Amino acid sequence: MTQGLLTPSTRFRWSQHLPQLRASGLRVEELHAGFGAYPPSAKWQRPFWGAAAIAESTWRALEVNRRADLCFLQRNLLSTLHTSERLLRRPFLFDVDDAIFLGPRGGSALAVARRASLIICGNRFLADHFANCGPVALLPTAVDTDHFHPRRHASSGRPTIGWSGSSSGFGYLYDIEPALGAVLQRLPEARLLIVSDQPPSFRSLPAAQVEFRAWTAASEAKVLHEFSVGIMPLEDSAWARGKCSFKMLTYMASGLPCVVAPVGMNAEVLALGELGLAARSLDDWTDALLTLLCNETLAARLGTEGRAVAESKFSRDRVGQQLIELIHRVLNKAC
Repeated sequence: MTQGLLTPSTRFRWSQHLPQLRASGLRVEELHAGFGAYPPSAKWQRPFWGAAAIAESTWRALEVNRRADLCFLQRNLLSTLHTSERLLRRPFLFDVDDAIFLGPRGGSALAVARRASLIICGNRFLADHFANCGPVALLPTAVDTDHFHPRRHASSGRPTIGWSGSSSGFGYLYDIEPALGAVLQRLPEARLLIVSDQPPSFRSLPAAQVEFRAWTAASEAKVLHEFSVGIMPLEDSAWARGKCSFKMLTYMASGLPCVVAPVGMNAEVLALGELGLAARSLDDWTDALLTLLCNETLAARLGTEGRAVAESKFSRDRVGQQLIELIHRVLNKAC
């Protein structure tokens, strides 16, 4: 039971594992939220959406009881609410990849977790929090290392600082804008490439050195080949510590060196090898980016190590096998 076919958490925590799950002998069906798990922005539409979404989630829960031996529940059925999960009579795994327990209705996630047979958490910070609710297992978000791969030929383009993600994360970019500006000023041939659903609005960066590219599923891997270094700034907050470093993992799988805020899982991944540089202050960001953009040998070595760590620790095949083992653990316990 997922929040929608195309939501990132569904794509990377569930859908990409379907071929491997089925190849292992499991019969798998997906009941996704046809009306979505999040309310529409227009307030007048919300009552109609709410009635339809609750009715649909009720139907989905009853179908699980009728058709399944085990349910994989990807986050709450309806964001921030505890609704038709109460109707589930089958053992279920509750998958969490963000700090969804924060906010005014964060207790809804904890209520769902208390009823779960197993809580699957994307990182240690989440696992520590949900451990009070029931049995917990760590399962990182996997990166498809066949889809995200190093470029086949050496780049002949401009030195490029790259960031790819949802526009909801632009605030982290704006926080390091002075450092980005300092780098672009020192390296007038360099550019900042932003891949997202809408363009950012920087206050002071030179327009000639900033490029926006609309994100598409078809181009999400290929566009990373234009990056010289991938960045993942974060603030040090509970919400940021709940993130599962997927952006960083896609850079690594693509053979890119990365500069990241050493917050939460980012710090854990950095500790796995010499694959990137940590940046806490604006000076750190400036120095790290200049170092990698001006030292191609170091950048290449970090990118190679990052690719090796992505393949050995976070590949789709490796994580998919871990998911299969967790499913069988709960099935065997239920029998």
